[in-house]
Amino acid sequence: MSDRLGIFFSGLCFVHCLATPILLIFLGTNSLVSTLETPFFHQLLLLPVLTMAIFQGYYAWKNPQAKLSRVLLPLGCLAVVIAQFFHGPIEILLTVIGSLTLISGHFFHLKHEHCAGQS
Repeated sequence: MSDRLGIFFSGLCFVHCLATPILLIFLGTNSLVSTLETPFFHQLLLLPVLTMAIFQGYYAWKNPQAKLSRVLLPLGCLAVVIAQFFHGPIEILLTVIGSLTLISGHFFHLKHEHCAGQS
């Protein structure tokens, strides 16, 4: 369940990062969309993303067979955290890379847990 939530929140982060600049161009900065660009909103979205990644990363770390998740989840966390210190294209690039890395890490952990449950 936590991996599915992790995929959802990381996906939401990915969509937010790509859609917000486009919405701001078309709707302007005086719109409600501009609240999506505030540091508070980024931190609010980052909280469940990191919580799910750390939670599932702990279980991946305990399992020697989940090698890919053990690498992808911490790297994704690192990328989205570092992105918070930048603005503009670098922030978007790091967030997109981090989100996709987290989604992949959760996906492989979910797949590994599913395969382990069948044996």
